[in-house]
Amino acid sequence: MATSFTTRNGQIGMNLPTATAASAAAAAAATKFNIPLASKECSNCSGNVPFFLHQVRHLGILRRLCTACVLRLHPSSFCPVCFVFYAGSPPQPTKRVACSNCCSITHSHCAGDTLLTSFLCPPCKDSSFSFFPLKNGKIDKKLSLALLCAAKISSSSIEKAVTVAWAEADRKVREAALARKRAREALEHLLVTRKEKARKENENLDPAKVEDPDFDNGDEDGDGDGDVDIDIDLVRQIEDSLVKADD
Repeated sequence: MATSFTTRNGQIGMNLPTATAASAAAAAAATKFNIPLASKECSNCSGNVPFFLHQVRHLGILRRLCTACVLRLHPSSFCPVCFVFYAGSPPQPTKRVACSNCCSITHSHCAGDTLLTSFLCPPCKDSSFSFFPLKNGKIDKKLSLALLCAAKISSSSIEKAVTVAWAEADRKVREAALARKRAREALEHLLVTRKEKARKENENLDPAKVEDPDFDNGDEDGDGDGDVDIDIDLVRQIEDSLVKADD
């Protein structure tokens, strides 16, 4: 499968492989390397798109979108006429025109002589407008600009998602460290309490019960016949837990 280039009217175009050939090649590669095939359906328009599904984080959700949907869902990120990506820095107010129907921003020189109060971007002006009307698997210069713009929006979106993920991971690490500190403090407090209780019970032991064979039977019925041993064992377990936590 190969991608060929053609020249028409002095412009360079690109002939994409047919959807059938691309699907066959993808299936063969997936079978060879045991890789599950990704869905070819745009998660926004539900259209079956064999080419150029972009990974975009939109409204907090990672989605796979076709080129047209990427551009439609990010109207303020680019000029809808020349497809220049703003990268978070739109043109100055004196050099741009805002669509009167949506949040799209167009270069003044791209908008032409249209009155600023009545300007409509291409999608709002024509309900049948498509940012990426791919026909016969061929991409011309205009479509390539739209594709490149959508790819830049996708890249910027993923970069922001990575930044958010790092911040979230850092927050969880700090929360885990704080929780560990509090757990250690609670264990240390319990350790001190148990040792103090064991010390007081040892001081109050009746010497006559020391020889009692049932003294170490381990029940905790409140009669003093085994609580001290149980407390000592619990203290040792807590000490072991603190040592393991430090390791």
